Amino acid sequence: MAILPNFGAATFIPGAPINNPYFPLIPGHVLSYSGDEIDPDTGEVTTERNDFFTTSATFEVRGVTTTVIRDTVYEDDVILEDTFDWYAQDTAGNVWYFGEIVVNYEYDDDGNFIGVNHEGQWSADDPGNQPGWAMKASPEFGPAVYQEFAPGIAEDESILAETGLSLKTPLGKFKDVIKTIDSSALSTGVEFKFYAPGVGLITETAVAPDGTTTSTVDLYRQGIVGQEDPDDSDDVTPALTKLEEGKTIEDLADIRDLDVADFAGTGTTKQVTVLGGSTDSADALGAYFIDEATGTISEGRILVADLSAATSGTSVAVDVPDGQTLGLFLVRGTDEIGVDLDEFTDGGLQLKNLLTGAPANVNDLFAPTVMDDAGNILPIQPLSALGADDGGNLLNPAGSMQAIGLSSGAAGASGIEIIGFEDRLNTSPEYDGDFNDAIVAVSDAPIPAETLSQLVREAGGGKTGNAAVNRSTGEVGGDVPDDEQTEDAGDSGAEDSAGDTLDDWVAGDTFEFADGFHRVGRIADFELDGRDGLLADGDWVDFGHLERLSHVHLDGTDGHFDGTSDNGLKGIASLSADGFFFV
Repeated sequence: MAILPNFGAATFIPGAPINNPYFPLIPGHVLSYSGDEIDPDTGEVTTERNDFFTTSATFEVRGVTTTVIRDTVYEDDVILEDTFDWYAQDTAGNVWYFGEIVVNYEYDDDGNFIGVNHEGQWSADDPGNQPGWAMKASPEFGPAVYQEFAPGIAEDESILAETGLSLKTPLGKFKDVIKTIDSSALSTGVEFKFYAPGVGLITETAVAPDGTTTSTVDLYRQGIVGQEDPDDSDDVTPALTKLEEGKTIEDLADIRDLDVADFAGTGTTKQVTVLGGSTDSADALGAYFIDEATGTISEGRILVADLSAATSGTSVAVDVPDGQTLGLFLVRGTDEIGVDLDEFTDGGLQLKNLLTGAPANVNDLFAPTVMDDAGNILPIQPLSALGADDGGNLLNPAGSMQAIGLSSGAAGASGIEIIGFEDRLNTSPEYDGDFNDAIVAVSDAPIPAETLSQLVREAGGGKTGNAAVNRSTGEVGGDVPDDEQTEDAGDSGAEDSAGDTLDDWVAGDTFEFADGFHRVGRIADFELDGRDGLLADGDWVDFGHLERLSHVHLDGTDGHFDGTSDNGLKGIASLSADGFFFV
């Protein structure tokens, strides 16, 4: 018979840290677990993972200020369970468990979402319920102790089995590990759990009454949500042209994240334009509004239900109400969540604080829950454009940064907010952090055609024809023969095909280069005096006799050059970020 700890004898100090060596809960930390569930009847194995995120939020239960933990379970990045757990540590060092809000997402055999249930939800505030010990102050052998006590709902108990263990896990080796045996009067079988000092739970195994293993779970990642960045003025804004598929953006704490001010524009119409993207997921783009005075988030709507089917350059006009600011979010895996997002193109997505039932607010310390107008919870996790490098967590249950601000050298790009989305949580094994899964722009007016064309090309959304550029090597590909790409600019052997090659490189009147390309054949479409070739090598561009050339940097600056012999242009930081305009 398990013992129920004496809650009446415990003393709690509001705001006291939870620093029990075997159950530390540090705000901003995420423990990520992955495990195999084995069906006892069929033997089928499914892999699930969960993020155990210690938020900075608190919630009062039974007169005690508790720390809110968000524990989110996924299968193939589709959400299965979302809980808010409440813990507090007493002055003796015991960690108490006060209950949880539970949302279990249900799907039919075809993967269609059919609703939620709240099985296992309980609170120590409810009559007949009592909080229990999640972890004793120090490992002590003795009788089993209740971890939670809600008769008929939650009756988990735990007993210490071993101490001083050394254990090797996928994350590494741990010493001084303790082993507990957890069970419940409401279910069969037991769980063997292993805790390491300074970390907490590192592995667990569930065993059926006949001794068959039914699941194994291991800690595979531990991390921190964002890093404090008191001076955003020194943030780096990566160039749109530098994004590469599968190449992780490093040092996110130094990368410019996005905040409410980046989308300000109360009482105006914003143009949200799809520039491109590269992902294996079917994603949707959504929007919501933030009240500038209170921070309350209004209902959301879907702007583009399937970005993979949207043409680059697709633009949606969004009217921003007075006193409101625009916010954007991404919904990942729309073909997997079993919800028809086309139903929400006119609105109807309600973002709620599940702890209080109030509308979500930008000042909330955890992500909102998404519901429809009837109050039904939906399996939608909005991955916000508002970042998390400074510890903020607006719309992300795991607290990672999901979008960054990007820069462009395109003429006319000034004043346009360019956003690169990452559509996997950074706790997902599939996360690559390249922030090119969806690339969109926000502007106060429709983007001029020439600027839009350049932005789409920079985002990889345009087609370059026969003279396509391999951005990772800077080489001209397609049907252009290798010898034409490398021979001397004065060689006339390339003249027959140079005109076709040039057509693939010219957009309007702007001639564009990729870093490191060596040869574009004769420039037959322009009247040039003397040597009518062009050679680009590194940061040096050498021109022959030109009637007149205007070199236009895409940042808006320009310079004119006379058509004198051996005219040269030096000091180009990145050829792929510049164009050359012939007049």
